Amino acid sequence: MSAITDVLPVETLHEVVSFLDSPSDVLSFGLSNKALADIAIPHHCIYRVFRARISRSAAIWRFFAQADLTAGEVRELDILPENISDVCHGDYGPDRWMAEPLVVPKELARGGQNQHFSGRPSFEQTRADEVLLIDAVKRMKNLKRFGWYRSPPPVIVDQNDLWHALGSSGSLEELDVVDEPFSVLTHAPAGYIAVKPLASTETFLSLRGLKTLTICTHAYDQTQDKVDFTGIVGMLAGNKDLEKLHLLLKSPITMSITALIITAQWNHLCSLNISGRAHCIPSALLGFLHAHPGIEELILAPLIIGKRWFQKPKNPPSKPLLPHLKRLQCKAFQVIWLVEHGAGSTVTELTGVLLSERVVMNDVFFDDPDELDENDEGDIELDQSGEDVPSPFREPFLDILKSNRLPSLTHLGVRGDSNDLGDVVAAFPHIRELTLDFWVRQARLDEVLPHLACLPLLNVFKAPVLFEYDRYHLYKHPNYDFVGNAIRICKLAKACPLLERIVFENIQIVLIRGGGDGLKWVFRKLGDNEPVMREDEDVRYANDPGG
Repeated sequence: MSAITDVLPVETLHEVVSFLDSPSDVLSFGLSNKALADIAIPHHCIYRVFRARISRSAAIWRFFAQADLTAGEVRELDILPENISDVCHGDYGPDRWMAEPLVVPKELARGGQNQHFSGRPSFEQTRADEVLLIDAVKRMKNLKRFGWYRSPPPVIVDQNDLWHALGSSGSLEELDVVDEPFSVLTHAPAGYIAVKPLASTETFLSLRGLKTLTICTHAYDQTQDKVDFTGIVGMLAGNKDLEKLHLLLKSPITMSITALIITAQWNHLCSLNISGRAHCIPSALLGFLHAHPGIEELILAPLIIGKRWFQKPKNPPSKPLLPHLKRLQCKAFQVIWLVEHGAGSTVTELTGVLLSERVVMNDVFFDDPDELDENDEGDIELDQSGEDVPSPFREPFLDILKSNRLPSLTHLGVRGDSNDLGDVVAAFPHIRELTLDFWVRQARLDEVLPHLACLPLLNVFKAPVLFEYDRYHLYKHPNYDFVGNAIRICKLAKACPLLERIVFENIQIVLIRGGGDGLKWVFRKLGDNEPVMREDEDVRYANDPGG
């Protein structure tokens, strides 16, 4: 059998591999044939994804700036923070922030990514590094995804800046950025303080053709040089092909997104995540949701619809709202509003629900703006006493569970205490996956076990702080406090006979039942769920807690 290189020219094979974007696809293609491996792996696979700090990657940028064909092989590029503490603010923290730079090809390494600078690069040095980065990006003609996790935003802002280079390629589809000007931080080095936020950078706001956009912006958290929100509204509305949008507004005041919700028309939208201090009136949101029936995932900031949560439709819904919705994360009062307006029949996963028996209304609807809504009937009165009152959301939410108005629901995530869990279990005993946020600690497991035992179908249990472990050596020492953890695992397995996985933080315990040696389990990364033992896997046994 002749080698494939005897049939097709090497140049043609290179062109074929160049059509594959995913590194895994390139690798699979290469592994199918030794001759193809010699082409795909060293010349294509290692160049598909790069994560780097711009101040430590001068050799990489210079290489790409001088090698157009190789630069054209890059599909994903992430600019990591110089110091991880720069961007660890709030509830926005993608895994890519924490990732170490990828191992770069030997000809590019030269110790660059291994350098450890004391302090922060000067403004002048950062500007010089950005010039090199821009030259490299101009040659990445097939770049699909770009992430900027560095604080501050790029210091070069003109018609030849980074965003102009990204937009000119015409290939960019996914953008993930942190917009954190140094003006919101302390100890800003000289020069950085004047860097413009992305939310007011014209070349950034002019980007179009995106399918996925994730932006965490602190631009509206400034005491001076106020940024006009209409810039971001125009950018988002102008990207009409968006399929996924995550907008996180970090602001000391609540920002109205009503204008965006009224203006936007994303015909391909399947995932919408609006987080932070964002508000929208119910009538605008309802019109938007009806106009975007393809949404499968919806995450809502607490003040979206806000204090108008109790408003019911004037007429019963004539058709389902969001007929493809699968995953919903929001507050209990938002669930009530959505169900009353015809949503919920297809929801399989509901998280973020707080079920306290008593609430302080001012705390629930903090800084809810007085936007006028066409459906308002008189003034919206809100308890201003600051006293805790019986929750007006709790019973209506439990009634929704009891009356099976979420008939497809299998995964529920709630916050509360053991009494709240008891009420949830009584209302909806068909839960297959349960997430208890933050409050089920080791000492309180015995309080919730009787309630968990009333969930006959439960096969996944998530409790972030239920188990003890070494946070900084999680995968090296997963048996941290093994004896205590083993006891808890055995209790859960006994109470829930169909339980297969116990998830905490970013690792999970996969239970393996049956066989003559009784209950066994292994520690695995999320997504690796198969309940079978593998060769050379570190298996733990219930009858040997000290092993």
